[in-house]
Amino acid sequence: MSFFINPHHIRIIAVAALAASVFSACSTSEPVTETGNGITEEQTVRESAEIEARSLFIRGITAMQLDDLYVAEIHLNKAHELKPGEPGILFALADLYYDLGDMVNGIHYNRQAVALAPENRWYRIQLARGHHAGGNYEEAISQLDTILQQRPSDIGILRMKARIHNEQGNYEASNQTYQRILDLTGPDLTTHYQRITNFNRLDDTRAVIDELRTVLQLDPGNMNALMMLSQLYLDEGADEEAQNALEQALKRNPRNPELLVNLADIHIGNEQWDQAGALLNELISDPSVSPGNKFEIMQFIISRFASDPDDLPLRETAETLVTSLLETEPDHGMSHAMAAEFYLTARKEDKALLHLRKTTELMPENDAAWRQLIQTHYVAGNYEQAVETGKKADEYVPEDAFIHFFVGGSYFLKARLEEAAVWLASASELPARPQFRSVILGTLADTYAALERWDQADLNYEEAIALNPENDVALNNYAFYLSERNERLDQAKEMAIRALEINPDNSAFLDTMGWIYFKMGEYENAYKYIRASIETGDASAEVLEHMGDVYDKLGEPDRAHYWWQKALEEDESRTHLKERLHIN
Repeated sequence: MSFFINPHHIRIIAVAALAASVFSACSTSEPVTETGNGITEEQTVRESAEIEARSLFIRGITAMQLDDLYVAEIHLNKAHELKPGEPGILFALADLYYDLGDMVNGIHYNRQAVALAPENRWYRIQLARGHHAGGNYEEAISQLDTILQQRPSDIGILRMKARIHNEQGNYEASNQTYQRILDLTGPDLTTHYQRITNFNRLDDTRAVIDELRTVLQLDPGNMNALMMLSQLYLDEGADEEAQNALEQALKRNPRNPELLVNLADIHIGNEQWDQAGALLNELISDPSVSPGNKFEIMQFIISRFASDPDDLPLRETAETLVTSLLETEPDHGMSHAMAAEFYLTARKEDKALLHLRKTTELMPENDAAWRQLIQTHYVAGNYEQAVETGKKADEYVPEDAFIHFFVGGSYFLKARLEEAAVWLASASELPARPQFRSVILGTLADTYAALERWDQADLNYEEAIALNPENDVALNNYAFYLSERNERLDQAKEMAIRALEINPDNSAFLDTMGWIYFKMGEYENAYKYIRASIETGDASAEVLEHMGDVYDKLGEPDRAHYWWQKALEEDESRTHLKERLHIN
């Protein structure tokens, strides 16, 4: 782990230690046999073993330095056989096995080294490293605590301990250790930030605020601390404290967009529109501020407006900012895209269309702008413009399911059914989310039904409903066309019931239910649902005609004529009703 002592440094220390004292002669009380020069035979054997062990040890350490770990393992193990109780060799073996990823053997030899030389700080650090790497955090901390008993002011060991507590997820213990460091060293920004991180993990907002205040006492102009503190105050709903922190930060950096936006948000929350508008307008009007920062601010204010579009002061502030943005960044497509977004929310479609067109001119590959432009034409009933826009969009944003759908839908509503089928079929083959794909398939099915291509219509209705069983329009329309064909009326009834469960007050859905009952010969039930459809106030001429048909079957010709007459007045193209009404 990075915070332990450098392993190579440890090896150099180990070599030096051994060279100095590891292989010193050991005294013995056993009887010995002297040679002619006064040296015993056992001393000679022992010295020879020490010389060989030292050579093997140095060769092993050298191999480790050269990352030849296999050779190092051979030499160090032979050295260990010759000097089994030498802690320096045991320590080197532990280091080797840690490098090999063999934590079991590493810890085994490391423990022996510590047992033989318990006062050696480096051996314990290495053992803590081994336990830490093996995930045994408690034992790692235990080794560090042993060192701290001897050296309670060892800052390096304390930092190791705090970091292990962090990895363990024991943030309280980590912060206690960091506090001990602060008690020893005095104020230190890095340590305070580490405590802030831990308090954040503990969701202790009040403690984070206290630490940040300490940081600001040490470094009053610390922008990061001021910004963090202001955001925490905002999250806590402490607007006055947040405003004070933001204003301090703005003295240091008066053009910081994030600070200005947060301060403006406080003013907006307090309905102080003049202050909020003045802050943001100053920034947006400033030519030295980057367009990206301006767009970030505009996105913030437009999002706020979208959440409450009926707030008149907020609308006026947003429109002022939009105007300033267009004046300072007139040739940037994003300026017009944001203006379009604002005007759509403000329900000013004409201005929205103007800026959507400008967006597509300046950013012709902006698929979102093309989609919004064609949809706006479609919703406004400008089907010719929707088709024209969609075809142009297809040149820049080809194979877009949304664009193909609205072109096809526009053709369908203009009764250009063959062209509608081509575009809608194309849309159905392009990538789209299941719910939208269900809408596409349902509209394609409506087109095939209008063309009386019943097999294709039924297939697409069924696929649309399979993709989204909550597609009430597909359920209703499929049910209606089945009733018109007098086919599978029980299935049609089930689908009509489901559509009404989803949308119970829909005039067309109520009429479909009534018409299915009419086809089944249940005229009283038919009357009930068709009457409910008319009472919604949204009934079409077709529904009025159906009411006349129901009264006809109920044996009330005068009432039938009344409703047929109303249907003809509503839609003069229903000329077939003239015959029923005996009109020439």
